[in-house]
Amino acid sequence: MEGMTVRLDTRDADQARARLISSYCPHRITPGGAGFHARHAEAESTDLSVYDLSYGDDAVQVNPVPFQDFVLFSRPLAGSLGFGASTRAGTGQTVALDARTQHDLAFGPGCRLLTVKLPGKLLARAAATSGRGVAIRTGIALDPRPWDAVTRFVVREVLPHRLLTAPMATSVAQLVAVAALESFGGPAPARRHRNAAAVVRRACEYLEAHAGADIGLLDIAAAAGVAPRTLQDHFRARLGTSPTARLRQVRLERVHAELLAGEATSVAEVAKRWGFGNLGRFAADYRRTFGTAPSADLRR
Repeated sequence: MEGMTVRLDTRDADQARARLISSYCPHRITPGGAGFHARHAEAESTDLSVYDLSYGDDAVQVNPVPFQDFVLFSRPLAGSLGFGASTRAGTGQTVALDARTQHDLAFGPGCRLLTVKLPGKLLARAAATSGRGVAIRTGIALDPRPWDAVTRFVVREVLPHRLLTAPMATSVAQLVAVAALESFGGPAPARRHRNAAAVVRRACEYLEAHAGADIGLLDIAAAAGVAPRTLQDHFRARLGTSPTARLRQVRLERVHAELLAGEATSVAEVAKRWGFGNLGRFAADYRRTFGTAPSADLRR
């Protein structure tokens, strides 16, 4: 998958287990035939890991210890994944695997999994900010739409453009955690009615003041005093954008101002200071926003 690095490609089950322990946890792998072929690719940041894992043409049984400090969200891109006593996730369905259960996982023949790993502490913070219960239940999403949307975003935008770098990594991880709670968490609390204009104003004031810091959706929502979903709804209704998109716009404007001020020595230095790790993506966004290349504004 574009934007991921292959870390494992082997037909040896013991070698596969030894390597995969560092990405997941201690576990047992039981191949179902001679067609075993483990392949694992990954992209990681401090609070978010994305994995692409397959075990070849035959069925494989995987028995991990309880995760304890993280939760997995696994979607078969091909084949199917069995979990629990008799439940199976088919191609395109995501299953959440909670942190406390002893999971018995059955990879069907040809199963290929796209897995997102989130730390429990991030999910706990997202739950506290949104007013939800923190527990993620094992199983298929009750409402898959939030998770499906964020998965498409990660696969199509985050991974290819290598956006799992600070501070973009924080924004992405917090957005993914909110989507996880909406699809796999407990029921949403009743929303308190607050003045939308005041909420958006507080949020904008916060992100303007902290645009150079490592912040994301949860930080902005906490500063505005509302749940992340409420904040997203208010931004969409009043500004036609999202809080994280507005944050990115502010950061672009700060880079633009610094380059025009004539004190910068390089575009890369200024872009990195304002959180743009992928210079190609940054340059394209800059040109689309301001109608000129950042290098041209630097020379002015």
